[in-house]
Amino acid sequence: MSIPVYYTPGAEERPKIIDSNGNEFYLPQTFNIRSEPISRKSQVLDIAFAHGAKDVADGKLGTRTIEISGKIWAETDGEFLAAWDQLAAQILKENIILQDKGRQINCSKIIQVDYSLPSQLNYNYGEFILYFLCLDPFWYAIAAKTKAFTITGSPTVIGFELQGNVDVFPLITVAHGASNTDFTIESISDGNRSLRVQDSGAAGGTSEIIDCAAGTVTRGGANKIDKMTGLFLRLLGGRANSIEYTGANCTLTFQYKEAWL
Repeated sequence: MSIPVYYTPGAEERPKIIDSNGNEFYLPQTFNIRSEPISRKSQVLDIAFAHGAKDVADGKLGTRTIEISGKIWAETDGEFLAAWDQLAAQILKENIILQDKGRQINCSKIIQVDYSLPSQLNYNYGEFILYFLCLDPFWYAIAAKTKAFTITGSPTVIGFELQGNVDVFPLITVAHGASNTDFTIESISDGNRSLRVQDSGAAGGTSEIIDCAAGTVTRGGANKIDKMTGLFLRLLGGRANSIEYTGANCTLTFQYKEAWL
C-alpha cells in the first residue's frame, strides 16, 4: 500500500537523540513529543494525635517525563517488530540528550515503552509511546550565550537580561589586564550574593575561570578553589541581572545557556 506524502519535515524539525558518545539519531518523521508532565516534590508524614498529615518536602520541582508518540508503517506485525528492533538499538540508552525545536533536555533513560501492533489497529502501521525520564526537569538552549564586558574602573556595575524563565549557573571568565590578586563579583539582583577570589598568582595576561555549575575555580588549568570565598553566582531567569565587579582592569565574560520549564 502506498501512503501519499504531502510534506516531509526536514531533519532539524524532528526530535533528535544524542547518546553519551556523541552519536546523533533523528527519530522517524511521525514521532513527536506529545506531553511532558512535571511534578513537585512531596513527602507526606502522618501526624500523631491529629487529623491529616504534613508535607515535609521542600516543594521544589521533581523529575519530568517526556512522552513521545509515533507510527511505524508496516503491513505485518513481524515487519513492525523488525523496524522496532532497529529503532531500539538507537534509543534504548542511558544518559542521552533529547533535542527538539531549538532546545534540549537531559534524559536519564527510557522507563517505559507502549506499543500497538498493526493487527491490533487494523491499519498498515503500528504505534509507539516512549517515556523518557529526566532527572533534571529543565529544557536548555542548544547554543550557549556569551556576554563580555571590558572593565576599566572599579567598582563597575554591569547588567543583562535572560530570556529563559529558569535561573542558571554561568561559566565566568576573568581575563586579567593587570595584576588582579583580589577581586569580587556580586549579584545585586540576587540578594547581593557574591564571590571573592584572592590569588597572588593572578598576573596580567592570565585568566581565572569560575564554573558556577560545576563548582570549580581554575587558572591556567590549575585548581584554585581554595582561593575563593563566598557563593557561586547564578543568573536569574526572566529578569534583569545587575552585577558589580570590584578589582583590577579585566575582561569579564559570562557564558550560559538559557533554560525553561
